[in-house]
Amino acid sequence: MIEKISNILRRYNFARQIYRVVKRIDFAYSIPQISPIHAKKSRFIDKRINLVIPSINKEHFFGGVSTALALFKALAGGNGKNIPARILLTDAIPGEDDLKEFPGYKMISSEEDSNEECQIVPIVHKYQRKVFTGPEDRFLSTSWWTAYCTIHMVDQQTKLFGDACNRMGYLIQDYEPGFYNWSTHYALAESTYRSNVLTFPIFNSTFLRDYFKNKGYSFEKEFVFEPRLHPMLKKYLVSKDKVEKDQRILIYGRPSVARNCFPLIVESMRIWASEQTDSKKWDVISVGETHKNIPLEKGTAIRSLGKLSLQDYARQLLRSAIGISLMVSPHPSYIPLEMAHFGLLTITNTYANKDLSSWHENILSLDCLTPDRIAEVLLSCVNQFSKDPHIGLKGQSLVLNYYSDSEMFPFIGELFENLFPPLQ
Repeated sequence: MIEKISNILRRYNFARQIYRVVKRIDFAYSIPQISPIHAKKSRFIDKRINLVIPSINKEHFFGGVSTALALFKALAGGNGKNIPARILLTDAIPGEDDLKEFPGYKMISSEEDSNEECQIVPIVHKYQRKVFTGPEDRFLSTSWWTAYCTIHMVDQQTKLFGDACNRMGYLIQDYEPGFYNWSTHYALAESTYRSNVLTFPIFNSTFLRDYFKNKGYSFEKEFVFEPRLHPMLKKYLVSKDKVEKDQRILIYGRPSVARNCFPLIVESMRIWASEQTDSKKWDVISVGETHKNIPLEKGTAIRSLGKLSLQDYARQLLRSAIGISLMVSPHPSYIPLEMAHFGLLTITNTYANKDLSSWHENILSLDCLTPDRIAEVLLSCVNQFSKDPHIGLKGQSLVLNYYSDSEMFPFIGELFENLFPPLQ
């Protein structure tokens, strides 16, 4: 009888695991991302800005991380006077090569109450995480789980030092609940927009700010900045009229990021390759994330170049004729803007109030995302380029400050004053 029951249990567990894989269900009941960060009383009382970010490792260095670091650096300017700066890492410990990008910063253990001017403090262990915190420590969160942990930490800081501490900055670069199904993670991400901590959101684009407003979120004070062309890419952009475009289609390919719709792009490319009479003459490359090369029709294939350096990416932008970059979210995404400004006829998508065709003449924003529709527009772009290889280079930017050298965060002084009110 016992053996029979044991066999039944083994079959049940096996079936349960199969069901878990098929349905993509995680039966783990812990949520390591939200393991609290505890505020431990520091003996230091000077102003200090803290960036709470998952990682500064090179493999995680996409546009969002770069933007967060730029905002952090501006805040550390202290409204005209440099103040101590600390980077709290929640997910990954940097290696020696990663730290080379942060000269002047010193790695400090979370067990040490240090007053080093510029610190990097890993707090990646998910249990019993503690950070020494003074009355003038202020925090800038950069993703929903760093915000969730920061809210807990600021609550504790407020109990230690008073209500003036009950505030934080929150760099919002997308509507992050949308990264998940309706689920625990959706609810937790969404909760960070409704906390009792006085939150000053810094929205990456008016599109995104308006999306939050349309969904009914409200904040006492909010700040907005618009995407800017990366300074390294700007150096290459001046050469765009001197470089001949190849018959090349540049795809932003990130199979692991659902909102970038890579399978949809692949299906579209298969239709295009079967209908384009000279598709074999076109070079189709994918950048962003390494994946296997994907055969299409008539001997054509999507070649993966993986994640490129900014220099190599700029070279691909200079030589490519057509770009495809999808983003099912209210954030505009940097890639379509970069493609369009480098003279590529660029296929992307609308979402809610987002329509990038209002930002550049080269951008084609599709309301309906299907393989047939994308392939149809791609066929049209190829036909236009075949008739006029310079057509993309003639497209004009409709956003005046995209190239600007002016301050990216003109509100930094006001944000600083809101984060650091006079202590009572």
